[in-house]
Amino acid sequence: MKHPKPSSEILRKYLTGTCSDAESQEVNDWYQSLDAGHPELWTGVEEENLYNRIQVRIAEEEKTHLRPAPVAVFRTYALRVAAVLFVGLGIAYYFYFKPDKTVSETNAQVSDWVSFENNEKKVNRYTLPDSTTVWLSPGATLSYARAFKQRKVRFSGEGFFDVKPDKLHPFEIFSGEMKTRVLGTSFNLRANAGEATCQVTVVTGMVEVESLKEKKPVVLRPAQQVVFAKNSDALTVKTLPENRETKEIWQSVSLVFDEVPMDEVAERLEKIFKVNIEFKDPQIKKCRLKVDFNNQRLPEILDMIDALLGTTYQIEGEKITFGGEGCH
Repeated sequence: MKHPKPSSEILRKYLTGTCSDAESQEVNDWYQSLDAGHPELWTGVEEENLYNRIQVRIAEEEKTHLRPAPVAVFRTYALRVAAVLFVGLGIAYYFYFKPDKTVSETNAQVSDWVSFENNEKKVNRYTLPDSTTVWLSPGATLSYARAFKQRKVRFSGEGFFDVKPDKLHPFEIFSGEMKTRVLGTSFNLRANAGEATCQVTVVTGMVEVESLKEKKPVVLRPAQQVVFAKNSDALTVKTLPENRETKEIWQSVSLVFDEVPMDEVAERLEKIFKVNIEFKDPQIKKCRLKVDFNNQRLPEILDMIDALLGTTYQIEGEKITFGGEGCH
């Protein structure tokens, strides 16, 4: 028997442990009716990331029904209670694997390959058939065989990959004459067509990178980067210095804002991620933000700000512009 999906308000109350017995039963009945089983347990980091994305989904749904208030109130809770975890992760799975509307699909009906291109001026997330997640920067393109049995993709542009572990089926990315091979890890790949080099920077796990011509692979570990020179096929490996004050946009941070004006939020994000933030409407600077960002990357932070304040951000290089009505 299928049960209707609970409202976003009930889901929010469930995740924060404030719903009534009847509402809790409604969530349990709905989850039990879903055909959304998952064969593996999530890691702690995955659970946290999934939970944060639930918050964004709920905020987005509530935004379509409620006029944004001058003060955006949104506080996450650390839920690690075993009694809640089972259904909580079921809800996480449901939201996390909802079809993304972030990239355009081309040649879907006439080719054995599925191709996606991010035509928006924001970083967008796409989930591959094996549950690997890719954050596509503006202009990035991704293609893969429709069957996707061998986990091979073609990629151009810049993106952050969080690869689903599978020891029997390594994940391979082809970017021109460079191949990146992984079993299960997260890393940033920059392979822009107009640039003389490609870069792979590892965040977790290990990554193997090689030139298709030279066939001499190098292995990267966390905080290591390889630069591939297109004209010579040379691979140069270096270890990145640890910088506690600044981050790349694909590195995770934890931040707390307690009714802080957006102009102050922007200043802090600018210092941390080395970006320039502007506002189309000066009134957006006065919007106040109350939110905990727990182990999240800049694209996730920007998406959540949009959901909470009713803004729409665009990114061009290192420049980020907030537009929309904001908290009017």
